[in-house]
Amino acid sequence: MSRVLHLIRHGMPAPDPQKPSHEWELAPGALAGLPDLIATLHPHPGVVVSSEEPKAAATAQALAQALSVPCHRMLGLHEQLRYTVPFYAQPGELQAQIGRFFAHSAEVVFGEESADLARERFTAALRAVMTTHPQGCVAVVTHGTVRSLYVAQANNLEAPTLWQQQTLLDVLSVEWPSGKLSKRS
Repeated sequence: MSRVLHLIRHGMPAPDPQKPSHEWELAPGALAGLPDLIATLHPHPGVVVSSEEPKAAATAQALAQALSVPCHRMLGLHEQLRYTVPFYAQPGELQAQIGRFFAHSAEVVFGEESADLARERFTAALRAVMTTHPQGCVAVVTHGTVRSLYVAQANNLEAPTLWQQQTLLDVLSVEWPSGKLSKRS
């Protein structure tokens, strides 16, 4: 039987040049669009799960509270490992590096994890989430790159294109376990 998995991208982070991106918090007002996001979630999830990263965990906590459902964190749902990636003041610099990441998916060319390894790790974490939480619908608050890698592979799409089309605090709803897109907001 197919279940629904809402893959939600976290709210706007507050970039801090002194910290790696996986430590960034949410920016003030980052969740102003949460009511609009909730209106697109059909069916409503019975649980919200997030990565351990502060921006995803805070987004998930607010979403779960608004829906009156439990909220949990799970390892493996984090963004592609980028511990040594410098802060890019110009968005074009980051986009170029992400482009290399997608173009050389089997190689570690940006950060400490290849696109292929990030996708495999993220997919395994999603399997763990869905095994642990048997609800018919689960929301996972995660990150743009790993979400794009997973959805693109399951739907025969181009990951870089999907990544570029994303916005913060949006949702890609897929059928579980196939990963096929059922709705895109």
